[in-house]
Amino acid sequence: MAEIKTKKYKISNPYESVAHLLENAENHYKTNLHTHSTYSDAELSMAEMIEGFYDNDFDILAFTDHGVLGKEWDKEPRKVPLFYYQSLLGKKRRCLTTQQYREVLSGEYKTTANKRTKKRGMQCVPDCIEANMLVYMLNHVNGFFTDTSCENVFGKENDYDEPLARIEASGGISHINHPTDVFQARNNPDCCEKKENVEFFARLFRKYKSCVGMEVLNTCDVFSPCDRILWDKLLQILLPESRRMVWGFSNSDAHKLSEIDASFMDFILPEYSLQNLRSAMENGTFFSISRYAKNELGKDFAGKGVYPSVNSVVVDNENGTITVRGKNCDSVQWISNGEIIQTDDEKENGEINSTISVNNYSDKITCYIRAQLKGPGGICFTQPFICDDGNMESYRQPPFVPEKLTKKEKRRKEFYNTRIGAIINKRKMNKV
Repeated sequence: MAEIKTKKYKISNPYESVAHLLENAENHYKTNLHTHSTYSDAELSMAEMIEGFYDNDFDILAFTDHGVLGKEWDKEPRKVPLFYYQSLLGKKRRCLTTQQYREVLSGEYKTTANKRTKKRGMQCVPDCIEANMLVYMLNHVNGFFTDTSCENVFGKENDYDEPLARIEASGGISHINHPTDVFQARNNPDCCEKKENVEFFARLFRKYKSCVGMEVLNTCDVFSPCDRILWDKLLQILLPESRRMVWGFSNSDAHKLSEIDASFMDFILPEYSLQNLRSAMENGTFFSISRYAKNELGKDFAGKGVYPSVNSVVVDNENGTITVRGKNCDSVQWISNGEIIQTDDEKENGEINSTISVNNYSDKITCYIRAQLKGPGGICFTQPFICDDGNMESYRQPPFVPEKLTKKEKRRKEFYNTRIGAIINKRKMNKV
């Protein structure tokens, strides 16, 4: 019997530029880039939300109200007419005073609860927005470092192109929010594997280079627990085509206090600056964390206490290994093509030092591998490591050819892209 040759992969490490910073706690920035206030549809004012995140030891925070461009926290954002109803409900709109804002930035601010343990302050990311202001199908896009071109603009059902194009034209970057919510995938996970649905998003990532990724974790993971399924499917299509990476983001999407600490990110920065943050978003030098992950941790799991984190990533291309050292975790799992291929749970000094030899998994790995760390405090996802065996082209999938629609089917599809049609269609999907 002929001997099966083991492939040798070249591994690309997204954390290479920040590997020397991982052991230093000061270079880890707890971050949320998707937050709401009463300037759109949240329960709490901007000032109250800021205090909530501040008390939960966040380092970086961006407000992305629906159709409202975020500003410095002592400046009132634009009042969009759609949300005037908040005043009728007795909800107050309040930003910080300039003195309060300076104290939050410096870490000198004292809330009523006074729970903050970090000495450094919490930083503001202005010029951010959640675009597609009024869409029933929740086809939302977050824009960063952008301008007013998406402000007070009603979205179109199932259309991502217009906001992505506006953000790109402004010189900003974007990510797609809770993507599988548009398919109501929580009731039908298999729809995330349908070619037409995966292609729906793959086309967007091919077309808009400024769209750097998608949320793979959102709030308490109730409405879009299948985002990771879609993420893996997109990586399998886009990486062999052109090495087009899709970074996985995690945000609380907070509308109330109980959602503030649900999902967030651990950014690794040499020091805080808007430019360093943007560079990290573009290059994937962050980890995505959540207290909830329905598919990975269980439907009733709710993480508490210290969350899992990574304090070392080492890639050895000579020996074809990736080593991740995790703390506050009970296991490290390695995933490729949506399947767990290795699990390590042996601890030394309270940490797990997990090494995977990718060359030994040539029957499981096509073009990438990623890790997830699970512990009592929740789950932590690394970004994908590209694994190139020198024959990446062979994993390219055939071009997607949509089925030809009859005139009746075309009319139905056009109707579902209207507001009323979207409502009817969503109700149908919710019954699946």
